[in-house]
Amino acid sequence: MNCLLVINTLSGNSSKVRPEELIRKYAAEDDVTIKYIRTVEDDYTVDGVDKLIVCGGDGTLNNALNLCHDKQIDVYYMPVGTFNETAKGVKGSGICSLAKLGRFADRDFSYVAAAGSFTDIGQSPSARSKRRFKIFAYFSKVLAAYKVHRIEAKVECPRFTAEGTYTLVMFSNAVRCFGFRFNRLHRDNSDDLQVLLIRAPKKDNLWGRIKMFFPFFRAFFIGFNREHFGKNLLFASIPSAEVTIAETTPFCVDGERRECVGTLSLSKEAHKARVFLIKE
Repeated sequence: MNCLLVINTLSGNSSKVRPEELIRKYAAEDDVTIKYIRTVEDDYTVDGVDKLIVCGGDGTLNNALNLCHDKQIDVYYMPVGTFNETAKGVKGSGICSLAKLGRFADRDFSYVAAAGSFTDIGQSPSARSKRRFKIFAYFSKVLAAYKVHRIEAKVECPRFTAEGTYTLVMFSNAVRCFGFRFNRLHRDNSDDLQVLLIRAPKKDNLWGRIKMFFPFFRAFFIGFNREHFGKNLLFASIPSAEVTIAETTPFCVDGERRECVGTLSLSKEAHKARVFLIKE
């Protein structure tokens, strides 16, 4: 078998990777090629590859998932990023299967697709600061990201339709996001995703930011054991949806920036590739 081992050196904990050990454990009988990601422009293909081992953060995994979307290939993911939200949300140790993934705007995602307040923090820190300061590289960006966004959006799903102006639009496929273990409705083998919508105050001023604090506190610091349909906050499980975004809006998809506009599909589906998480 042809195996490609990809090591993203831009990830916060990439120094922990031991290529020889990974090859011995997961590709001892394979013909192995090693690819190092050293700049954001570096890329790779999986043509002719039977097994892919990727070492990096959530964005590294997301790139691998989308490269392998239509391919019957074994993907092994070793989390050495800073947050590693996907890995921390999966129970168990050793080799764990990631059976069902989210899909939004023709992109696979393992744990989140979100736009609005605080969602750009994931793309803000430099690779150097992540390696040096680890998780604290993100904390320094929180204050600058605390602002009101006004996203005109409509979410149509089988049970309800939600439409309005939101400061946060989030689709979750994990227990965790932004470092908070808030989504207690998530089940690894469920066919449902969760949607979180927080309505936007009228203005991005001091009063507006004070008003948006309360639904954010409710969502992320308290979390959800059941669905919530309130005036300023909606949280619910959905099997699929049509999402309409009025203006071009940057979404954070597993930590990667994607520009989205128009009517987009959201669903949860089994991946054609077999995806395994290495939890050691």
